[in-house]
This record gives sequence, C-alpha cells and structure tokens, in this order.
Amino acid sequence: MNIRSSPAGFLRLAFAAVLVATLAACNGSSSGSGALTVGVTDTPVDGVSQVVVAFTGIELMGPNGIVNYSLSSEQQINLLSYQGTDDFTLLANQAVPAGNYQWMRLDIDPAHSYVVTDAGAQYPLSIPSGSETGLKLVSGFTVAQGSLSSFVIDFNLRQSLTEDNQGGSITYSLTPALRIANQQQVGTVAGTVSANLDIGTTPISSTGCDPAVYVYSGTPTVLEGYDATVSGGTMPLTSATLALNASSGLYAYTVGFLAPGTYTLTVTCAGLDVSGGTFVDVTPQTVTVTANETATLNFS
Repeated sequence: MNIRSSPAGFLRLAFAAVLVATLAACNGSSSGSGALTVGVTDTPVDGVSQVVVAFTGIELMGPNGIVNYSLSSEQQINLLSYQGTDDFTLLANQAVPAGNYQWMRLDIDPAHSYVVTDAGAQYPLSIPSGSETGLKLVSGFTVAQGSLSSFVIDFNLRQSLTEDNQGGSITYSLTPALRIANQQQVGTVAGTVSANLDIGTTPISSTGCDPAVYVYSGTPTVLEGYDATVSGGTMPLTSATLALNASSGLYAYTVGFLAPGTYTLTVTCAGLDVSGGTFVDVTPQTVTVTANETATLNFS
C-alpha cells in the first residue's frame, strides 16, 4: 500500500500561484472578459477504492480582487474515477474578468469527504491547507479576452494521501500535492509494458507488485519514489497505473495533462514504494511531449 502516515491536519484545501514579475501595476486588469473552465483529475494510489472529495466552490484572486464562484450544488467526486486523460469539470465556461490571476482556491466540505479502502471500510478524510495561501505554484495564469481558458488540477494521491492512526482511530488526510495544467498546452504519453518484465528481482506480475509508471520532469540522474531516501534523488511529478490487457498480454498506461517538454519514465512496483525502503525500477526512458499530441513509449 502506497499510503504514508502523518499527523492529521486542517479542514480546507487551497493552492495558489505567485504573481509573475512582469505583471502591470494595476494587476493586469482589463475591461473585457473571458471564459474559465476548471476540471480535476487524479494520479492513482494503492490500497483504497474511493477517495471522495466534496467540492463547494472556487475562489480566484485576479484583476478585480477575490471573487468566489459557488457551485450550483455540492459535488462529491471520487477522484479515482478520473485518471489518465479523464477529468471532472467543476467550473464550465464561467464568465470572468480578463487579465492576470495570482491564485485559485478550491472550497471543500470535509464533512462529506471520505475514503473507502479496498476492504470496503469507510473513513473520514481531512483536507489540510497548511496556511491560508495553501500550495503555491510557480507562476500565475491569464484569462484572455473573448476566449476560453481551460485548466485541469491533478491530485497526486500517491504523494498526498496519508493514513492517520491515532490510538486505533483511523482517518485519512489529503495534503495539497497538486499541479495545474493548461488544457490548451498539454500532451499525453501512452504505451505498453511487457508482462515478462522484472523490476529488480520482482516479476511485474507478482502479487505484491502493484505495477505503475512513474513520470519525472526532465532527465534526472537519480530517480526516487514518493518516499525519497536518497539525498539528491528526484521524486516523481506524477504516475499512472498499469492495467493488464488480456487480449494483447501487455500492460497498458496513459499519462495525460503534461506540459510540453522532456520527461523521464520508469516502471516500478508502487506497492513496494514505502518509507525507508530502496526504490527499485527498470531502466528509465525519455520522451518528448508536444501539445495536443500523444507520444508513445513502450517498455519491453
């Protein structure tokens, strides 16, 4: 099970983008308007069958200050239902002021958020924010006049979902390990993996393997899992589950919503990626992602 342990946290999930240095003094304000669509997707995790998050609204900090867009009704979303290139739309074609935005925040109802384990047990899910500003991204985003700006938020559950056991009372917490992708500027990587592949000395088909593809930005020299133990090792940007295709006899995967650029991919047993263990993978391969295209990368 690739779920880490940590103390329980607060009750809101937030993420923000810092203001880019080139913004005008008036915060890029504009008299025009554009349309904004926001969706959510998920990087999978082992050991649970549902991670349900109840969304109630979205807040934006932009040209006219903070604006809240409440959803017409609370949306209880099982994040595990939206993987690869699938996403759930929280906000669709919402008219917003055109201009530069510093941050976006998702409003959550923790009372209706929960986790269901593979064994069928349901436990509460808390949503720590860490601070009012939440998780900060590397840049702001812009809504252009007269056009649609569409973004997808990827919940990296392998990194962010943790099990908390306080004296036998089990809860789960979801820390804000998120990334945001512009749908107009993303590509996909898809491929297959041989069913005869060995990951170290472990056959990919063995019971305890839980095979997965880990994705790293650029071409790092030392790859690590989500529970990094090597100083200087690079943790994954995201990951994808491998599913065995009975017809072809090959495992298949799809990783969506990747910004254009170079990525390093490897295959590992996600179920063995645990704190204190040695990260074991197969020979990494690199791939170039182009916007609006699907790159193919196979492991044999």
